[in-house]
Amino acid sequence: MNIVKKRVGLLFALCLLLLLIGQVKSLSAQAQTPAEAEVVTQTPSTPTPESDPLSKRQHQEIKKIFDDPIIKSAQLSVKVQRVRDGKTLLARQSNQLCIPASTNKLVTGSAALNILGPQYRFVTKVLADGRPDAEGNVHGNLYIVGSGDPSLDLDQVYELAHGVRIAGVKKVLGDLVGDDSFHDQERFYADWGRQTHRAYHASLGALSVNYNTITFWVRPGAVEGAPATVTIEPLVSGTKVSGTIQTVAGAGNKCYLSLSNGSAHVSGTVGLFAQPNPTFHAVSDPLPLALAAFREALAKEGVKIVGKDRAGKAPAKKFLVHKHESEQLSLILRHLFRFSNNFTAEQILRTIGAVQTKQAGSRENGAQAITDWLKRNNLYQEGAVVYDGSGLSRQNMQSADSMVSILQFMAHNPRVFPEFLEAQPIAGVDGTLRFRFRKSALKGRVRAKTGLLNGVISLAGYSYDARGELYAFAALINNFQPTQGVRGPQLLTERMLDVLME
Repeated sequence: MNIVKKRVGLLFALCLLLLLIGQVKSLSAQAQTPAEAEVVTQTPSTPTPESDPLSKRQHQEIKKIFDDPIIKSAQLSVKVQRVRDGKTLLARQSNQLCIPASTNKLVTGSAALNILGPQYRFVTKVLADGRPDAEGNVHGNLYIVGSGDPSLDLDQVYELAHGVRIAGVKKVLGDLVGDDSFHDQERFYADWGRQTHRAYHASLGALSVNYNTITFWVRPGAVEGAPATVTIEPLVSGTKVSGTIQTVAGAGNKCYLSLSNGSAHVSGTVGLFAQPNPTFHAVSDPLPLALAAFREALAKEGVKIVGKDRAGKAPAKKFLVHKHESEQLSLILRHLFRFSNNFTAEQILRTIGAVQTKQAGSRENGAQAITDWLKRNNLYQEGAVVYDGSGLSRQNMQSADSMVSILQFMAHNPRVFPEFLEAQPIAGVDGTLRFRFRKSALKGRVRAKTGLLNGVISLAGYSYDARGELYAFAALINNFQPTQGVRGPQLLTERMLDVLME
């Protein structure tokens, strides 16, 4: 009987053990099921509502924009990306290379801040063959040595001349020599087309004054029919001025200035109540203009130059009479970005080339230095082209990907980003964005560089959304339908940002 009980007990224990083993296997299988299910659910690529940053309505609005006939068949490249974590909000053919027009200045400015530094200053020196003697005579030449300063204006020329007088110089027995050897002698690039006298076609040179333009002022006479007063400054020595401008009724201004081979001719009419607003005319050869400005300023300070104006290279170890330092580069970039000054961009590019190669700055070595900087920082896209600094050439090529990469690089560089962001035009407020986004919620929230060439519209920079999140963006549009002129694609670009930044 005891044996039977023992066998029954063993049988019961065995059954219990088998039951427990089964339960463990069941629990183990259940524990693995969710992980296996998770692997399956990750396979589909369809975005979930949580992963899609845009609402259904935003998608519909964006589709309408890109389906608009103005840009539907255009060559374009668009990208909008959150600065904080690089999350892309929108990308449309973002690796497509396009002509960037003046948004190319962002490439130039970015490289300049990193290669030259935000505190870089251009220095213009006045040297002499020797110290002035007791009577203030310099026995030899006076040299004006340029370093590519794009911001040297007439006021600063007068400050330099005042410094020369304070240094004790009263008379220079030799010549006034302009040394512009810091850059090469190429004044205007053939790829830009035919040079005009418009200010955006200013010539280039390491010694340049007043953006290599002359200022043309017309003040109406006292009564109708009287000749107007014409002021041209600076005026190259020996230039013959001909023609007259008559005063007429009203406040209109139809005045013209033509320059050619040492002569200036004025014509037209000016209203009796017209304001004397200046116009600026580019000159083809900057060195005579710069020397004329210096000679006139020195004369007003009582410093006489016996010899002639001429180009030449200053010998080494000459006596430093005076020097002028420009504003720091970060402030010069403000003028470059906000007013899209082509001359400033090219002067900076050539200076980068001179500093990097220790040779005369040129378009070629400046563009190569910027390209090398892009490559060192993994910002270069294969096939992209930096041809010049301003974006005037149609050989420049960038994509939205490459532009946004540069903008992201700058945004994560605290050494230069505050200056870089501050320099850009503010939407609806100033610079080339003054008249854009004026009725948009993005007024004051977009800081960006505009671009415009024949058949090209572009905009690149930064925008804050409604929650204060910062985004980098680039929109490059080539070969659009000009049914509404340039404002057509501009308005579509602005509408796109309006929708995305809600």
